[in-house]
Amino acid sequence: RGTLPFATDGIVIRDAQRPAAQSWRASPPLWAVAWKYEPGQRLAEVRDVEFSIGRSGRITPILHVAPVQFEDRVVRRVSLGSLARWEKLDVRPGDRIALALGGLTIPRLQSVVGRAQERRDVSVPANAEAAAFACLRMSVGCERQFAARLERISSRQGLALNGIGPGTWRALTDAGHIDGLLDWIDLDRPALSGIPGIATKRAALLEQRFRDARERPFRQWLQALGMPVVEHGLPQDWSAAAARDVSQWQVSSGASERRAKELVAFFNASGTRAIAERLAAAGVSGFARPANESDAEEPPMLAHREDR
Repeated sequence: RGTLPFATDGIVIRDAQRPAAQSWRASPPLWAVAWKYEPGQRLAEVRDVEFSIGRSGRITPILHVAPVQFEDRVVRRVSLGSLARWEKLDVRPGDRIALALGGLTIPRLQSVVGRAQERRDVSVPANAEAAAFACLRMSVGCERQFAARLERISSRQGLALNGIGPGTWRALTDAGHIDGLLDWIDLDRPALSGIPGIATKRAALLEQRFRDARERPFRQWLQALGMPVVEHGLPQDWSAAAARDVSQWQVSSGASERRAKELVAFFNASGTRAIAERLAAAGVSGFARPANESDAEEPPMLAHREDR
């Protein structure tokens, strides 16, 4: 119970002597026991509720709170994880909540301590906006999800277009050059140079990155577009993948029934079919299928090598 000259997050009690290593087992030992201290809690006032929308339409409620000090860090935001949890707790601006640090690092909401007398309305995204294949074009209510899709395309998990991030996509969108998810693919240096904030050198770099995107492999493009993950057995072109039914996906790739249904929906949604046609017109491999080419499966070893 005394003060220690260093920080601790728990306590371990053990026997003075440990058994010989030969007797150890892959299970909690009988000669030691450990406890973590209960995480300290802080009261915080909710200032705003934000709903973050990812590229797939998942909605994550974020609470903005008055700054709260947890030892050497200040917490201003806390995620509720899911829309269902926010609906259950019904947290509104002005409410007072109890916060703790999960794993001593991640802020989390423990409970709602008090409700504001005036229950302010909160703008919740519509269900249509959260659809998996919605917001493939810029439209009212789709701004955040559309932006997240563009960010996925240029990210490491997508086409790995170095030097292109949220700021670039925002500039292109604000300038009216991007309305659909692939409108950037045909932009050249003259068009890019006319955008506020993009100088001639930057325009040349962007033009090269957009050309590089056309050379990315079929699998990498599918990842960028948000195809449900499949480890192996992926066809080498879009038409072959779109022709598969649920049972064929299960047999060829070992996918579960749920994942197989997601794959069928992805390859047959009208929005993704339109994107595939646009990529075929741009000459991207796997979308523009050569004549008389068979529906050969991708070799399993190649699939694993690309995944790594």
